[in-house]
Amino acid sequence: PQALARIDAYMKQGGTVLFDTRDAIIAPPGPGGESRSPGMAALRQILSSLDIPELEPVQKDHVLTKTFFLLRDFPGRFNSGQLWVEALAAEKEDEELDEKARRPARGGDGVSSILITSNDLAGAWAMRPDGQQMLPLVGGEPRQREMAYRAGVNIVMYTLTGNYKADQVHVPALLER
Repeated sequence: PQALARIDAYMKQGGTVLFDTRDAIIAPPGPGGESRSPGMAALRQILSSLDIPELEPVQKDHVLTKTFFLLRDFPGRFNSGQLWVEALAAEKEDEELDEKARRPARGGDGVSSILITSNDLAGAWAMRPDGQQMLPLVGGEPRQREMAYRAGVNIVMYTLTGNYKADQVHVPALLER
């Protein structure tokens, strides 16, 4: 209970926590299977006492997909799981609202307080003392480990810099890149 209270306080004060259940490989088949895996069920039980915001899978236009590298997904040792983030508030259609009113009031510069995956990111990054990879990849994509590193870079940049790439001023540079 003390650890959960500290995690809750940390997230409410603008901190971000990444939970990785590392069980994408045993997720039930079919739509939504990744959210019904044993690890996700256990995580839901653990986090049930916390004030967790509504979550959604990372959308293709989410800031996490373009924080540093341009990404379509967030693989680790496994590439079948989904990355979940705090759901963004729907944009209001009323054009007369000022900029503050149109953007959701969120702590941490618009950064999700919680990220959840089942792809075993740290397992893809783990190295033995001799410089060899510690764990094999499951999924077989040739660049999967490289993409796992890129996903990690994007997650760190996102948590440290906030949503600055969501601003329209960066769109021309992103399109040119």
